[in-house]
Formats: sequence, structure tokens, C-alpha cells
Amino acid sequence: MAGGAGRLAGAAMRLIATALNLALMLAAAPGFAWLLAMAAALRDRAPMPAPLAIWRLWWALWRAEQVRLSGVSAFADAAIAAGLAAAILAAALIPTFTTALATAPFASLPLVVALLALAAILPLLSLMAAGTMAGGIAAGRILGFFCAASPALFLTFWALAQLGGGVMLNAIATPGGVASPLAPRLLAAIALAAIARAAPTAAAAESGGRARTMALATTALTQLGALSLVAALLVPFGIAGEGQGLLAAGIGLLLWLVKMAVAAGLLAWLRPARPPASRLLSPALTVATICAALAALLAQAPLI
Repeated sequence: MAGGAGRLAGAAMRLIATALNLALMLAAAPGFAWLLAMAAALRDRAPMPAPLAIWRLWWALWRAEQVRLSGVSAFADAAIAAGLAAAILAAALIPTFTTALATAPFASLPLVVALLALAAILPLLSLMAAGTMAGGIAAGRILGFFCAASPALFLTFWALAQLGGGVMLNAIATPGGVASPLAPRLLAAIALAAIARAAPTAAAAESGGRARTMALATTALTQLGALSLVAALLVPFGIAGEGQGLLAAGIGLLLWLVKMAVAAGLLAWLRPARPPASRLLSPALTVATICAALAALLAQAPLI
């Protein structure tokens, strides 16, 4: 009886932690978008955005009359909604302040990366459905980048999985993983930074109203999820484990907020103020591929 009650209490705590983890990601997405805008304004020495500017913009777009531009079908808006659903599913699997989540048995690294990729790619169908030259060029640029960056991304995450001893996030995202060889982790971090440097900016949706709001939310949540995943893999210190209590979870929450604030500043610093013309084999992407390959080699046979 006591063992059954303990298992039931543990399951209830994991469900509560999962709900809080997802609510935290959803609530933090607009704030993260504002942090990115603020960091970009500091980089460009431009006027700072108002603290509630993002929330007001999203609310105004959500309340505005639904506008479907010429050539954009309901299927395109459904693609935006599907991208948002993929981003939400990924957010439910990524550990932020604790690994004791009810979704932990399903939180494998390939699945989370695939969901984040879907969240980034699916809204591009809206641009393709519009049939405009600007939308087609923007979608082609982003899809071309994904194709060119996929080898570096695969090697990077494969190396991190090797260092973590598996593909399950609750096993990889543990403070003990920091004690693994340093060189492949540094190379993986350089590869991801170079990919962020070379990545094209997200294209604006051709729809208006609620579809445009969902597109903006998808972009913010995908970026937040990707950086939370990278933080859990590269700097997992502070993430509470199974049975560590509320204090450890609270510390993990505060550290996650700090990590995301730092990540927003780094991402704004890495991205150029005026993105150059699209080049599939950019120098940054070449550096990312080389560093990812070296990280994969060192993770397989660590020397440092």
C-alpha cells in the first residue's frame, strides 16, 4: 500500500511538473521575443522596445479581423497552426527546470529535433501557397539553409547524444554530463553558434489576423525551445532531477531564466544587423560543419 501510494504521488508530481514546464514555455515565448528585440536594439543602438510591446502587438493581431491575402488558402493557415502544434509538443518534451516530467519516456533527442524542425518548416507552406515572388524566395532560402545545415546539425546532436550516453533527454540533461570530455562540447557549441550566425531570418506569414499571431508565436516558441534544448544539452547544471524537491526545482527555474536571457543576448549578437545575401555554403556554415565533424569524432573516441 505504501509503495503504491508513493508511486501515485510521484506520478502526480511528474504531471504537475510537466504542466508547469509547458505553461512556463508558453508564457515565456512572448517575453523571449521581447528580449530578442531588446538585445537587437542594444546591438544596433536603436530605441528600446516597450516592455509590453510584443504582448500588445500579438493581442492586437489576434483581435483584428482575419485577413487572407490573395492566393492564400485555408490550407496555408492550417499549416501555420500545425507548426504551432509541433512547437507546443516540443516544448512539452524539453526539460527546463527539472527532468522529472511525465513526458520523459517520450522525450528522445531525435523526436524533439524533428518537432522543432517541423515547427520551423511547416509555416513556410503558407508562403508557398501565396504564390508571390517574395514569399517563394523567402521560403526557398530557409529550406535551402535547412538542407545545407542538416549534416552539421545531425553530427552535433549525435556527438551530444554520445557524450550523454543515449538519446533520451532526461539522461543527457543531467549535471553529471558536464563532467564528460570538454573538447567535443566546445566544438558542438561553436558549431551551433555558427549555424545560428548563418541562419536566415524567419519570413513573415502572408496571412493576417490570428494566423499572423500564430506564426509569430510559432517562431518565438521554436526559438525558445531550441535554445532551451541546447542549454539542457550543453549547460545542464541547475536542472533538478527526480525526487530532488521544490527547492532544487526553484533553483532550476531561476537558472533557466538566466540562461534564456543570456541566450537571447548571444543570439542577437551572433545575428548580423543586416543579413547578407543568401549563400548555401557560407563561411559560417562551413565552420559549423567542420566543428560538428570534429565533435562527433572526439565524442566517439574522446581524448580531452
